[in-house]
Amino acid sequence: MTSLLFALILLTSALQSPGEDLDARLGAASLVDIGEGRRLNFFCIGEGAPVVLFEQGGEGNIGNWKAVQPAISALTRTCFYDRAGFGYSDAPHDEVTALNVTDDLHALLKAEQIEGPVVLVGHSIGGFYATVYASRFPDEVAGLVLVDPGFAGQEQWQTADDRSFGFPHVRRGEEALLSCARLGRDGELSQANLREHGCFPVADDLPPGETEYLLHAVTGPAWYEAEYSQSVSFFSRDEHLSLSQRQAAALLPPLGDAPMVVLSAAVPPSNSWRSADRNLVAGRHWQNGHRRLAERSTRGRWAVVEGAGHFIQLDQPRAVVASIEQVIEQVRARRPDQGRSGVAPASVRPSG
Repeated sequence: MTSLLFALILLTSALQSPGEDLDARLGAASLVDIGEGRRLNFFCIGEGAPVVLFEQGGEGNIGNWKAVQPAISALTRTCFYDRAGFGYSDAPHDEVTALNVTDDLHALLKAEQIEGPVVLVGHSIGGFYATVYASRFPDEVAGLVLVDPGFAGQEQWQTADDRSFGFPHVRRGEEALLSCARLGRDGELSQANLREHGCFPVADDLPPGETEYLLHAVTGPAWYEAEYSQSVSFFSRDEHLSLSQRQAAALLPPLGDAPMVVLSAAVPPSNSWRSADRNLVAGRHWQNGHRRLAERSTRGRWAVVEGAGHFIQLDQPRAVVASIEQVIEQVRARRPDQGRSGVAPASVRPSG
C-alpha cells in the first residue's frame, strides 16, 4: 500500500490463492444501482447471520479473499464488493475519500436490503474504511476483523527528513498510476504488456472468470484513476493528516463493546528506500496503531500473526478465518454481561 513496486509484488502473490466458489462469481459483473445512476459490483455467497462483508485493501481485489472465503461462506452469508472505480464497479463521481467510500457502502447495503448489523472484515486501507464505517454507522456494525489495517496517523512516526526523502517515491508511484490510466484510456493495455508498462500484471494461469475480472479492471483507466485518488486522499503530503485521515480522526468515538479483532503482520510493511532502522521505527508505530485500534472496543483484541507479511489472508489464512469465526460466535451469543473472549486464532501470538 505504500509503494507501487510493493503493490505489484502483493498483487502478483494475491493472484495465486485457491477458492472455487469465489472464482465462479468473478467471471461476470453483478451491478447494484446505489442512486444517481451509479452502480457497484456486489454479490453474496452462503446463508446465515450475521452477514460478513469483506473490504479489500488498496491496489487489491476481491480475489485477495479466496483462501478465507470458503470456510466463512460455509458458516454464514459472505458478501463482497468493488469500491467505485475498482473491479467491475462504475468509476467514482468524486474523490475517493473515507467519507465518500463509506457513503457508497451505506447506500449499497441499503439498496441490497442487508438486514441486521454486519461483521466487517477489512484489509489494509479496507480496514481503515471499515473503522470509519463503524464510527459513522455503529448500529449497522456487529463486529470487526481488521487485517493489518491502515489508520489515521499511521505516518506520524516520520521526521521532516523522512518525509522529504520518502514523499518523492510515493509521488512517483502515483505518477505511474496516472501513466497507466492514460494507456488504458487509449486502449493500449493488454495482459501481454501490463508488466512492461509498469502497470498491474495479471498471471496467465488463472481461471477464466478471474482473468476476465482482473483484466477488466487493469486494462482500462478507471482502476488506476481510483487508485490515484485514493492515494492522494489517504497519504499525507506533509506533517499534517491527509484528507481521509482527518475525516477519520474527527469520528473517533469508542466502538463500545463490539467484538473486534485487529491482526498485525509479524513482518510489517516496509519500503526499500528507508534504512533498516527507519523501517523498524515505522513497523513499531504500525503495530502500536493496531493495538490502539483494538482498545477502541471493550471487547477488542490485538494479535500479531507469526509468519505473515502485509497480506495475512494469503500468508496465514487460518489466522484470519479463526478471527472471523470468533467474532461471529461472539455476535451470535452476545449477551449484555458477556465478557471478552480470550481465545486466540491459530498461528497467532496474543500481544499487549
